[in-house]
Amino acid sequence: MSLFVFGLVLLPILFRLALKLRLGVPMLYAALMLTVFHSWYQAHTALADGIFFALVGLAALSWVVTLFRCISDLLAGWREDRAMAELLACRVRQARACGQSAVNIEGLLR
Repeated sequence: MSLFVFGLVLLPILFRLALKLRLGVPMLYAALMLTVFHSWYQAHTALADGIFFALVGLAALSWVVTLFRCISDLLAGWREDRAMAELLACRVRQARACGQSAVNIEGLLR
């Protein structure tokens, strides 16, 4: 009995995790194939499994694209910070060459 209750408590957590990982469509497809379309699944096992693996593959591809975008955004931010630091260093050198003690930081702050 306690295992059944534990399963019922764990089920919504697993559903939320599957949706967060973009596995909702493959999960729905698998549930439909095992219940509603079971006879079709039995007759076309290779096709049904191929469709399922394609759906999971598309979800994995979306993970890769998301990871690539995050890395790209991090690198772009790093490059921008580096360019601003170089611009500030250039302005400091120019101010020192002109004998000024103040540096113009216009355009450096976000």
